Amino acid sequence: MDPYGESAMRIGVLDHLSLNLGGSQLVVASMAAELAAQHQVDLIHDGRGYTMAALGAAFAVDLSRVQERIVADVPHTFARTLREEIQQAHRFDRELTESYDLFIYSGHGIPPYSWAGHGLVYCHFPYEAEPILAHAESWQRRSRAEQWLLARLYRYRWQRRMRGYRWVLANSKFTSAWVERLWGRAAQVLYPPVAVAVPPVAKENVIVSIGRFGQSDRKNTAAQIETFARLRQSLGSDWQLCLIGFCADFPEDQAHLEKLRTQARGLPVEFLINAPRSQVLSKLAAAKILWHTTALDDLAGVDPRYQEHFGIATVEAMLTGCVPLVPAGGGQPEIVEHDVSGYLCRDFDELAHYTRAVAHDEERRRAMSAAALRGGQSFRPESFVRTLRELVNACL
Repeated sequence: MDPYGESAMRIGVLDHLSLNLGGSQLVVASMAAELAAQHQVDLIHDGRGYTMAALGAAFAVDLSRVQERIVADVPHTFARTLREEIQQAHRFDRELTESYDLFIYSGHGIPPYSWAGHGLVYCHFPYEAEPILAHAESWQRRSRAEQWLLARLYRYRWQRRMRGYRWVLANSKFTSAWVERLWGRAAQVLYPPVAVAVPPVAKENVIVSIGRFGQSDRKNTAAQIETFARLRQSLGSDWQLCLIGFCADFPEDQAHLEKLRTQARGLPVEFLINAPRSQVLSKLAAAKILWHTTALDDLAGVDPRYQEHFGIATVEAMLTGCVPLVPAGGGQPEIVEHDVSGYLCRDFDELAHYTRAVAHDEERRRAMSAAALRGGQSFRPESFVRTLRELVNACL
């Protein structure tokens, strides 16, 4: 007997480039768990970033009905030359997608060609634009006639690729605008599902920051430590900075983490590395302030790819009553209402200024904490699940 019923579909969810347990993985885990209640679901990944058990534990999601499909040779990019597309799209991409009634691509790049019955893209940010031949070095050496013909071929191939996807979803309005700009395709906003369940506890004089510890340091952790050192005298000696994050077992990332520890020596700075979710949430529940500083060192000039495209950590912190101090760019203004539920900062000087304002005015902090808690409720999973079900029902 089919345990899924006659109306069940075979669904494949590809987590592209799944090296870390971050926002992308929260989305694919939530999708897979929700859809597996009524359908046969494969969660497809390259096998390097996590196990299914670790994925479920990281986000408190039940993946017991989800099948794992490891495809070790998933390419770093599905953007190819015309010759490679003709060869590989009809081989690798077809084998990857053809067996599914619905194929879902979750990632930052352009999706593969899909031969599934239906297709859906969940874009966390379009790191790759629509492929055009003008990027090739040989473009200038070709005649005008050749340029015209090849440009039409590239455009045709792009349209063929995107015809395989009935819907394109984006994790924020910020991302949606860039999808339309770089792909020429409208994208419906579907905010990631964020749920936090922790009992309320007394708040402590703690500033918390959440991010990955990597050599690139795009979260600007070093600048956070420097800013905290400058603030210590005005904040008081009882304030603490807690740096929470994932650090991969790569020599360069471990070396960067050690460099940060050295920088923080002698300061009341705690490092919480690769901690279980329960411990992370407990620390958030006790903290008064969240610092989120992605791109804050050059908010006006930074490449939009390296801004915060949504900000799941911000929402999680708000749902525990933390007052968020975040960049005034990317997807953060969609989450935080300035001077109501938190502060939108343009640089580290403003981060320091608003930190002092919150730390020295307990009445203001309590009011903003309550507003942050209310604001965070807007991103709870119910809306995500409802829209996902509507899209799957459309396939049926």
